[in-house]
Amino acid sequence: MYENNKEDILRGRIDYTMVSLISPKINVLIVGGGRAALTKSRTFVKKGCRVWVISKEFTQEFNELSGYPNLKCIKGEYSKQYISDKHIVIIATNCEETNQNIRNHCEEFYKLYIDCSMPKKGLCITTCQRSTKNITLGININDFSPKTSVFLADKIKNQLEKYDDFVTFTAFIRNSIKDFENKNEIMNFICSEDFLFFYNKGMAKSVFQMFYPNTQLFKD
Repeated sequence: MYENNKEDILRGRIDYTMVSLISPKINVLIVGGGRAALTKSRTFVKKGCRVWVISKEFTQEFNELSGYPNLKCIKGEYSKQYISDKHIVIIATNCEETNQNIRNHCEEFYKLYIDCSMPKKGLCITTCQRSTKNITLGININDFSPKTSVFLADKIKNQLEKYDDFVTFTAFIRNSIKDFENKNEIMNFICSEDFLFFYNKGMAKSVFQMFYPNTQLFKD
């Protein structure tokens, strides 16, 4: 049954299940030293992951990442031992034989892997990611259109930025009431269009205290 599902995925459109990685805990191996490897290195290094890149040759642009302490470039050939302590493996070489060997090793040891040469052969892809002060957004296009992802991510980020302060306010309340028996009721109350309306009018604290006078969350 699982094999049939895999064949269907490779033939048709892809459904994504997104997770958010806690970057400093993640070990990433990138095999390859060209432009695709450079792009993935930038993404994971700048987000704080621990990244190892192995290749017989590196494009000169890798020098721009030399100041990151969480990046290690290894000049040499890929071998299976390199994936043993890695959570994610990125295939970015132009040698199909090497790429297939890496795929086989990742499947053998249940590693998540991204295949830059044939994305549908991998187990995951990187999302187009944007961040505001308090919100992180990731977006994929089901039919592989990176430029469209970038366009939409930038538009959505611009819209989300106006909610940053509201997120700070609601997070303060959530952290203050986590031991309250009625915390779900309170969170449903403040995470609503009606409460957002009063927040934008500068009346959030007074409205909240009107409905929940015993919480005493705000100092006079």
